[in-house]
Amino acid sequence: MNKDFYKILGVAEDAPKDQIKKVYRQLAKKYHPDRNKGDASAEAKFKEVQEAYSVLSDEKKREEYDMMRKYGSYTGADQAGFGADSMGGFDFSDLLRGGSSGRGGRTFRFSSSRDLGDLEDLFGSFFGGRGEGDSGGSGATEDIFEGRRSGRTQRGPDMATTIAIPFMESVTGVTKTLRAGRGGKTIRVKIPAGIEDGGRIRVKGQGQPGLYGGRSGDLIIEVRVMPDQYFKREGNDVHTSVEVSFIEAIKGCKREVRTLTRTVSLTIPPGTQPGTKLRLKGMGLSVGSETGDQYVEVKVALPTTLTEKQKRLIEEWEK
Repeated sequence: MNKDFYKILGVAEDAPKDQIKKVYRQLAKKYHPDRNKGDASAEAKFKEVQEAYSVLSDEKKREEYDMMRKYGSYTGADQAGFGADSMGGFDFSDLLRGGSSGRGGRTFRFSSSRDLGDLEDLFGSFFGGRGEGDSGGSGATEDIFEGRRSGRTQRGPDMATTIAIPFMESVTGVTKTLRAGRGGKTIRVKIPAGIEDGGRIRVKGQGQPGLYGGRSGDLIIEVRVMPDQYFKREGNDVHTSVEVSFIEAIKGCKREVRTLTRTVSLTIPPGTQPGTKLRLKGMGLSVGSETGDQYVEVKVALPTTLTEKQKRLIEEWEK
């Protein structure tokens, strides 16, 4: 193969998928155009890393690439026999596109399906496949030529990123500008009102480029909603709290309470117990056709010190 994707990423040929992903993220960050503005070599390296990862991160593409790499390299024109490294010195990627490749004075051109069929017969003998009286062909050979015969394209891998937004932006919805699309370009993403923490948004066509003319993958954005100092969400309901004094809880009072849209006056009934939750109907989140409520927990602040007179009054009250 013309490009050694393992060498580009700096990983071993048997590197597990999670290691490949980790190395890719490090290299993509290192050579990203935003961090290397005007550096043509860094941009070229970034594209190489993207291309390598798009193949090695996909199990099927990696298997096909390893096969091409194994049987498509040429190490010596004078080698005898048909070892794994003496397959003529052509580039399989060109072959799959119906093109030509020439190295060491050898050129291969394929102008018809008959040419490809003849080459399949030849490769079938190497892979233990098609022989005289065998009409099935080898699975390995069929895998190599299937895409070329059918014209099948391959969709590019998806990309993933995370964005954090304040709680109130998750309530109202917001449009964000990100540098996270294909090639690091700027894209605008609409985050819908009512999105929950961990919700995901799919942006079509902003992932890794496809192979053989296939469409690009998608960009998957995970939205993290930052905690709010006043509101806490549970489904479409929101929870808040209000503090009253010991006497106010006994006598009853009114308190100004924030909701998602405005401030309202809340009546605290006489004799309200600590921890009581009062409901404000329809003051929660509206998501689609569903609207939640707001629950206000009443916290009673007990006095930490008492005067002698207050102590006597409490003792008389207990009698």
